[in-house]
Amino acid sequence: MNHWLIRVGDGKNFRNSKEMIWGVKKCYKGMVNKFKPGDILWFLVNQDYGGKIIGMAEFTNFYDRKDEPFIQMNTITNSEQGWEGDSEFDIQIHYKNLYNTEKQNIKICLKCRSSIINYEIVKSKIKDDLILHYNNYKFYTEILR
Repeated sequence: MNHWLIRVGDGKNFRNSKEMIWGVKKCYKGMVNKFKPGDILWFLVNQDYGGKIIGMAEFTNFYDRKDEPFIQMNTITNSEQGWEGDSEFDIQIHYKNLYNTEKQNIKICLKCRSSIINYEIVKSKIKDDLILHYNNYKFYTEILR
């Protein structure tokens, strides 16, 4: 199982999401292709908004909006998801077992422009041990949704 950090801007659209789906731009499809079912996703707000993890979930699969040009069966529009703005979140990452991690105040400051980061590559630059947090969440907390 791999752990991935996914930036969610200020977190507003992430918190407003109606379905357990997060969207990223098409340029990240290659990175998302590396995800395997059961991988752990850590949702991170940008530094301007605290630079902290606000959610953790388990990856299930992803879909590309462009693969469904006529009838959307696996993807939804920004409006249907409750997201503001017209960003082209063509790659839609589906997940389950979402945990709210905001109260733990897990701060992460990474100088990296990527929206998706493999935890193994940056874990030496992060004070908190996300795998330890993951194990504790699984043991002590209930799934948010």
